[in-house]
Amino acid sequence: MVSTANDTLVVGCDANRATTGDSADNIDALIRRKPNASRYSISDGWEAPSLIKPLEMRDYSNKYGYAPASSSVIDGAIIEDSVRHRLMIVIDLWAWNGGVFEHLNVSPDGSVNGGRPRKFPLGDGFATVAGRDMLLLSTHNVTGDADGLRGNINLNIDRSQFDLVADLDGPRDKHGRIRIYELIGIPRPYTTAGVDDSNLALGRQSRYSLDDNFNLFEAGIPLYVFQHGSARITPMRVFYKDSILQVFNTNHIVEIYSYDDGRTWNMGKLVTRQFRPVDSRYTLVAPGRSIQIRAGEHAGRIVVPTYMMLPAGVSCTTVYTDDGGKTWQRGIPMPATIDLHESAIIEVLPGVLRSFNRHSASSGGKVLTAESVDGGHSWSTLTSAFGDDDQGVACQVSALMLKQTIASPTTGEQLPALIVVSADDRRRRHGIAHVAVIHRSSRTSGPRSKLEWVSHTDITSPQTLFAYSSIAQLSDGRVLVLFESSPTDSWADGLQRMYLQELAS
Repeated sequence: MVSTANDTLVVGCDANRATTGDSADNIDALIRRKPNASRYSISDGWEAPSLIKPLEMRDYSNKYGYAPASSSVIDGAIIEDSVRHRLMIVIDLWAWNGGVFEHLNVSPDGSVNGGRPRKFPLGDGFATVAGRDMLLLSTHNVTGDADGLRGNINLNIDRSQFDLVADLDGPRDKHGRIRIYELIGIPRPYTTAGVDDSNLALGRQSRYSLDDNFNLFEAGIPLYVFQHGSARITPMRVFYKDSILQVFNTNHIVEIYSYDDGRTWNMGKLVTRQFRPVDSRYTLVAPGRSIQIRAGEHAGRIVVPTYMMLPAGVSCTTVYTDDGGKTWQRGIPMPATIDLHESAIIEVLPGVLRSFNRHSASSGGKVLTAESVDGGHSWSTLTSAFGDDDQGVACQVSALMLKQTIASPTTGEQLPALIVVSADDRRRRHGIAHVAVIHRSSRTSGPRSKLEWVSHTDITSPQTLFAYSSIAQLSDGRVLVLFESSPTDSWADGLQRMYLQELAS
């Protein structure tokens, strides 16, 4: 959720068709806008919700039903780029049957209780050919059988089977489309030390090409697939099971842009290759918001929180761009001896960033926090955000800098303030908004900022379900929190909708 400079409130969420789970399933990205948001009450002024068109995966229809063979997008992070006057979303994109789980345990009411985890391969699905990073494509569709079905598991993970490459950043053909080339040489396997592609060379330009939305053309003619669950046809994207060309089955990250406050969107690039470590089995976006640094040496930098599976475990880091998304770099993993997943990042003082981290350890604090003074590249030692030693809440956390200052209870000074929203425990219940003022540290070493917690306000009752959230502040100062909850004790009831609440000032 973001409140733009033009006073438009833009909110988004995953659009699950039938289950409360993650990919693999038929999941798209949903958005809703409220122009002139500060003029309206919380419930008025909304436009109708809509799917984000460049991200809409149409291999399956919108009908109710669990669809693990669908392609999907999930877990986007939004930012308003004040330098380029546009919105950007960075989001995970999965080819058919892609996801952390290859099959979910779905109850009759649509609730999910775990599933069969995917055995993630190494590799990002790219190869370096003729000095450029190119997307691997295969004329083979390798599948497996499971759960009493045939061909329902995506096994396109053998690099030697890929015989084409798409030159995403190279010269376009005369129609402005992405050229696809035959590949000379057999791609070697990915390894934790990287991969040597020196044996690969570009062959002839193939008869295939791609448009900016990864729709496939043959000899300049658009190709189509039948949409599962309907009688319609839809353009053939290389992420679909029925595509004649297949991508490597791993997570991809894509960026999209809007120049009209989220009314329309344009597809950007697949950017995973630019920052995914060679020894990572996935790199995923932490959903909610990204930030743009406002002051200091790295002013204008966009910083996106991510997490990745490394040989030592799941680690949290950031990826960042100094040119609006053309090129990306990866920061150093946050120093930790425990698994870290999603984080929320804000600029607490000019050029000083703080993270608020989800974790599942049995002690150390419900939420962890760290500080960066080099634009999100490296981070201080993680400590308890609230000063407690409780077990981690094991749920996403959101954070936002407030526009107004707040008086410090200890010094009386008017100081910058922030808000952190999280569940109170790992049962994913009891949403709380935590407000702190930020002191500048007088120490010559260590963190530059010190948090003084001012209030802890209930968003829901202690027994009410509460999970993922996002925060925004309107131009009139009102603070809104978007969150997942439920009127009952069942997520199947709760995730029929998203909840929006105004926090008391």
